[in-house]
This record gives sequence, C-alpha cells and structure tokens, in this order.
Amino acid sequence: MIACNRHVHTWLTERVAAYLRRSPADIDTSVPLADYGLDSLTALAITADIEDEFEVTVDDALIWDHPTIDALGAALSVLAEAARTSAKQV
Repeated sequence: MIACNRHVHTWLTERVAAYLRRSPADIDTSVPLADYGLDSLTALAITADIEDEFEVTVDDALIWDHPTIDALGAALSVLAEAARTSAKQV
C-alpha cells in the first residue's frame, strides 16, 4: 500500500499542478487547495480525472472534504485499495 500511496500522492500533485498551471515542485501538499485558488469547476474536473485514473466512483465533495493533497491522497488510497480488493473478489 505504501507504493500505492506514493503513486496516488504523486499523481494528485501533478494533476493539481497542471490545472493550476504551476510546477508540481511549487505545490505544498499540506496547504488547502482553495488557498491556491482551486475553484469548484476545477475541483469537479479533478474529481472526474480521479474516477478515470483510479477506476473508482467518488462523491463530488471529495476534494472539499479532504482539502489538501495529503488528505485527499490518503482518502483516495483507501478508496483505490477497496476497489482493487473488490475487483479481485469478483
């Protein structure tokens, strides 16, 4: 799961940086995304990207419920792992 967490965290950082037109190195993953100017339309776009990338269904409020990349990554890692486990059982 550690590798998964690292992959999720890196992917999220790169995706958020792309939407915010910043370098991933300029994103502090412990700072709320709203502090970077993330708006609701961008949050929905990132949510859709998350669903596509990790093949999970997430609530539209996921980013607002987990406002930093660190918090979002932790929540997404749990969802992705649950989806993989469920898929293996089918």
